[in-house]
Amino acid sequence: MSCCYYPAAPQHEHPISMCTSSARELRRPAQRAYPHPSDYAFVPGVYRLPQPPPTPSAILNGAYVGAEECIEYFPRRPQYCGQPCLSISFSVHGHPAPYLKDILKDRVLLDSAHDPIMTDQGWSRTRWILEWPGFDLPMRTLNVARLSRMSLAKEIATCVALFLREAAARPPPLGPDCPWSARNVHFGDVRLVAVNYYRAVWVPIFAFDATA
Repeated sequence: MSCCYYPAAPQHEHPISMCTSSARELRRPAQRAYPHPSDYAFVPGVYRLPQPPPTPSAILNGAYVGAEECIEYFPRRPQYCGQPCLSISFSVHGHPAPYLKDILKDRVLLDSAHDPIMTDQGWSRTRWILEWPGFDLPMRTLNVARLSRMSLAKEIATCVALFLREAAARPPPLGPDCPWSARNVHFGDVRLVAVNYYRAVWVPIFAFDATA
């Protein structure tokens, strides 16, 4: 199935720190194991990704290194935290959090890329919002008919690319040193972890490569 169902858990009502240091490279938050598949809250923080399985060719030619990979989730407002009602994850060959640039340029094929999603909800339309620290962006409409995991990911990637381009030309609302400022975030570094459903709206969960 494309969506994951489980009993709703209480939402976190504690405010999230949108900017905790002057640069991402200066932060050294504690690392945690990547969330278990049954946990879709994706609490902001640094997580160790499970290593992708090596391919036979990568082993033979020495390309497989097996180094530990860490990501950090973008902070979100309290209403978009905690266990969601529904969640759609994104991965490539079982490895989570592909880069938006690779999705947009067709460099990767998502797992279950062309499977229809949300059709079992009986919806014709739904809404999603680009949640970005310091910005209050409008909700967007999604036509559910023939919507696949890949088409949803590409729409999100396109919106993020346009948003970063436009936002970089404006004064940063959280200050120029905030690590989440559009001027400090490169589109090529943004990864798509999942899309969570909170209170009648879908919210993409973004991450970037974290410094170990």
